[in-house]
Amino acid sequence: MTGCVPNTPTKSPQVVCSRFVNLERMNAARIPEVRPDDVENSGTELPVREETARPRFLPKTHVAFWRARVERRTYEYEGKTLEVPEYSVRMKYGGIRKRLALGTALKEEAALKARDIYLSLVAKGWSATLAELAPKSAVEAVQSELGPTVGEFIAEVERTSNLKTKTFRRYAQYFRMLAAHIQGVKTDSSRYNYRGGGLTRWHERVDAIPLSAITPAAVADWKIAYLRRAGNDPRRKLEVNRSFNSALRHCKSLFSSHIINKPNFTVKVPRFKVPDGQLGERSAYWFETVDFERTGSMKFQTPAGVTYEKLVTNARNELRTGNPEAYKLFLLCLCAGLRRAEADVCLWSQLNAEDSSIRIEANEYIEPKHGSGGTVYVDPSLMKELLSFKSEKVESFIVNSTRGWKPVMYQRYRCEPHWRTLINWLEENGISARKKVHELRKLFGDAIVKQNGIFAGSAQLRHSTIQMTASHYTDPRQRAALPVGNLFSDISESKSPENCNQKPPAFIQTQTGKAVGHTH
Repeated sequence: MTGCVPNTPTKSPQVVCSRFVNLERMNAARIPEVRPDDVENSGTELPVREETARPRFLPKTHVAFWRARVERRTYEYEGKTLEVPEYSVRMKYGGIRKRLALGTALKEEAALKARDIYLSLVAKGWSATLAELAPKSAVEAVQSELGPTVGEFIAEVERTSNLKTKTFRRYAQYFRMLAAHIQGVKTDSSRYNYRGGGLTRWHERVDAIPLSAITPAAVADWKIAYLRRAGNDPRRKLEVNRSFNSALRHCKSLFSSHIINKPNFTVKVPRFKVPDGQLGERSAYWFETVDFERTGSMKFQTPAGVTYEKLVTNARNELRTGNPEAYKLFLLCLCAGLRRAEADVCLWSQLNAEDSSIRIEANEYIEPKHGSGGTVYVDPSLMKELLSFKSEKVESFIVNSTRGWKPVMYQRYRCEPHWRTLINWLEENGISARKKVHELRKLFGDAIVKQNGIFAGSAQLRHSTIQMTASHYTDPRQRAALPVGNLFSDISESKSPENCNQKPPAFIQTQTGKAVGHTH
């Protein structure tokens, strides 16, 4: 029979032929059919039949696999949706995802380039592949007639900076929020649907916005809209001002001179002409034209009726036996001043019983915030209390949790169930702040500063500068009261014969807060 292999004694010829017929059908489905009448005389590109546009079973080494994945990106400008003429492709390898422009408007040529880039990634990795393709348009971000885009700029910052992953993601998040507001990109709950693709689609729309659209005037409008959230409530205004300053600070950090002025930074950040009272007009970046808002006093105020002595007593009576893991977290945050992330993964090896100290340092689970590693000295009784929970089993973490630790790009706590228990308990005990766990660290810092001064508090809190501590805590030992005690004495007493020839005493406030008088 034509088209069939020779028959064997154990198999029927019809069965063998049917298998090869099915194989031929599969092969025909794998390679998209290009018909002669599909080829245009202009020689632009070969259209692909829609029913075979996205085959699932083709390997990544096949051109047809990438033919179905190259695309033309769209972006919004002045209320219109425009399309980039050249193809690009999203490619992920080794846990790194990048969008690469392919530098051609022909789909077939774009698929070939995408396949070649993937083969280079497999053989050489990202660094060598990008180095080889850098002079070409394939590795550069998609360039529109309006200049570089938001996505191109963010990708270049990621490539050239040494920012921590979580820090970079936070900066990029705020900058995308700014760009989306300026360009009117719809932002709804679907933006947070990372599993269903909503987050990816939102990123694609925002990343296609040209950097030239983020003008000083547009940023000024964004600032006004942001600050108007506060309404007329003075307290709400301070909160919104602080929120705005945080958002602006994150955006400006991406445009730091340490980043965009590097010799290997290839994205040209646009400058704009702005009015100048002296020069008439000057050239400036957008982030140079917007200022921070006043935030008022940041001094910590102890919640009414709350003291650290009372909290420790209540926690020992209520949490120690009922929820010892939440109790240990409480002790680490209030009595040692650890941040939430630091207490979450604190190890037994960080405790030193000899000098009653806890070492905060980078390890496989955490890197201290802003390099704020150091040593925190605690009361020997606290060290004894913590060590009483240490069992004979080989355990790494001080706080046990059924939720294991894993490296992620977002904020995740391995002791999340115990944190929820502690937060509910703190609310029942008078802590009404939004960040209740961080309020424990503030109580710790406030007590240290009041007892030992601002410098001791800065060392225990591991702040980067003394100014940071002074802006949040008040040292009562440095306050000077106006000596008016003699003015409030009894009139008859002041006119007594023995007091007539005495000079009024000067009152000096001691470190204990008592007024001590002495005569001149």
